[in-house]
Amino acid sequence: MEFLALLEKAGFEKSELVGKTGFNSSPKTEGVLLRAVKPESSINVQKFTEKIIPIEKKEHVMERKTSPSIEAVIDKAYALGCEKAKIIDTSTVIVGKWVRWKCLYGCPFYNKDGYHPPFAPSVDETREVIREYTKAILLNGPKGKALTDIAVRLEGEAYQMGFYKAFALTALPSGSEGESDPGGT
Repeated sequence: MEFLALLEKAGFEKSELVGKTGFNSSPKTEGVLLRAVKPESSINVQKFTEKIIPIEKKEHVMERKTSPSIEAVIDKAYALGCEKAKIIDTSTVIVGKWVRWKCLYGCPFYNKDGYHPPFAPSVDETREVIREYTKAILLNGPKGKALTDIAVRLEGEAYQMGFYKAFALTALPSGSEGESDPGGT
């Protein structure tokens, strides 16, 4: 891995790839966990302390970075191809148990892949995760995988804009037409 070589070139020792995190900030990136040791002897304390800016002066030296607005994410959703995008309060999202039962009793894709029960997150897990957010963006657009692709790309874009908890949740078709469309919406 090229990044490990860069760490060693910068003076780190014992650099290693610990594993994959499972967190991918965009479709083109993959989250990894690295570990490395920087020997104390290589740190020039005098040089380091000369660059510290006292807290009371820091505001005058650094420009204040304004945080992006959620409206900027809406603009990006339209740029990616959404037909409609709306900010909603997550307290309005209802996670019903009947949906899982509908899949359990009648869906031909039950127990077939990670998009369907019993492998998909439980009702309680889904409800808990949604409670960790205050706002969400409801997307409407092209059918099937195209809208899922937009949602996943928007998740990555939102992350890059500073919305680090951004997470795309997509819905799947009921399977009434007899075809599986993993990633469809």
